[in-house]
Amino acid sequence: MIEIEMKLKKYLLGQPSIVINEDETMEDSIEVLDARNDVNYGYIEVTDDKELTNINIDFDKLVENNDVELESLEELGMDEILHITESFVKDFGREVVQFSNFSEIGEGEYLVVYEAIDKKLKLPLPNSGAVIEINSYGTITAATIFQEYYQLTYPKVEVTEDEAREILCKETLVELGIEENEEQGEFELVYQPIRDYIGVTVDGEVQKASQLFSETQLEQFAVTPVQVTKALPKLLGATDQYVLREEEGNLYWYDAEELDAKGEEAEAIIEVLHFDDAGANYESNVEWDTEEKTELPFEQLKENAMQFLEIIAGDIHYKYMLEEQSVSNDDTEEFDDDSDEDFFNVDEYDEDEHEDEHEDEPTIMFTFIPFFHEYKLDKYSVLIEVGIHTGIIRSCLYSALNMEAIRGVNTTPMITLEEADAIYKQSLQMKLSRFEEIDEDDEMTIYSLNYSINTPSENGVIDKINATTGEVTYTESDIIRG
Repeated sequence: MIEIEMKLKKYLLGQPSIVINEDETMEDSIEVLDARNDVNYGYIEVTDDKELTNINIDFDKLVENNDVELESLEELGMDEILHITESFVKDFGREVVQFSNFSEIGEGEYLVVYEAIDKKLKLPLPNSGAVIEINSYGTITAATIFQEYYQLTYPKVEVTEDEAREILCKETLVELGIEENEEQGEFELVYQPIRDYIGVTVDGEVQKASQLFSETQLEQFAVTPVQVTKALPKLLGATDQYVLREEEGNLYWYDAEELDAKGEEAEAIIEVLHFDDAGANYESNVEWDTEEKTELPFEQLKENAMQFLEIIAGDIHYKYMLEEQSVSNDDTEEFDDDSDEDFFNVDEYDEDEHEDEHEDEPTIMFTFIPFFHEYKLDKYSVLIEVGIHTGIIRSCLYSALNMEAIRGVNTTPMITLEEADAIYKQSLQMKLSRFEEIDEDDEMTIYSLNYSINTPSENGVIDKINATTGEVTYTESDIIRG
């Protein structure tokens, strides 16, 4: 770990002396502490061979603890930022990688991607190399370094790029949908690219995500009318031991004893943060009995999620459909909606191993997708996490739906499906690419070959086509590609 400490400090503001603190109670994350006063700057993750795989750094803590005036620092240009990230991948990467793209993800915050290369075909390998977040002061605030071994396959290429394009263009590649025009503040009927299409295999077969990743195609079911029998505070786990405070329209519940003891330094146990009329973020960290290993019935958990959404959204049976439940956690087994069997194997739970650590309650996620007529409004989907032992709503990010504006959308297109499909295909290109195959044993990443959909035009990727006017909108992008 000393080698990681010496290398990592170079990429932190002020290059402070740091200590990597391996705490046995933290299974995955390792603390990055200031060597002088133990201030926590963030966390890293490493492989069994002590290779760095992830870092997450709190830039504000760095600034506070090193007496740095940001106003006195010079912000770096793109060339200087790339010089730092190139040094980083050389220090921590396993193999030689090449610059892939650079994009601004926030004010003074950038995302830089490096990828390993198939040297024989000179093709980049997706999800290889490194993904780095760096700010304009040269501090790397987050990074993922892909250290996994992989295998390249070389199937026989039986079709050309032009033939692959011709094969894909036999399919209808756009579909009608309703989307918000944020500039105009209204909803509109548009044709959107069908995201399911990935490309064409080198032997001439159309590739779809739903075929490669069967779990991505989940059914949606109608929501029945909900009778609310529980109050919002109760669903969030608030009891008489908590004190409610309202600050600038946001709601905070504090433990009464902690509030008396710590005053303003007390931390809220439950938070409801409102975003004007756009929605709210709900989070509950109410303690639970970690000795309780009995899970509540699935129907009870679902009912709590539905009552919660009914309270904050209203008339959810008119607005939403509930997505088919899928559990994909290493510690859980996929279960039947009608089954009340335990999600977790109690016999395998090691109490000694977990005795000293704070344990978050395991949760189940319910996804509610809004519909208007047959059109999905995916952007406004609501994900609700429910604790499986307590039934407490643990988290929810809710985006409010303006149903009045949505009902005003003219759902009769002036541009036909065939016309919109032709517009989309005009500048469609295909290129030979590497893609990740699904390895059932999950032992190694396998990269095969396909023809992927390339950026369709110089303007960028087509985002949507207005179904009334035929106006084409391109995805805004400030990405610089290598």
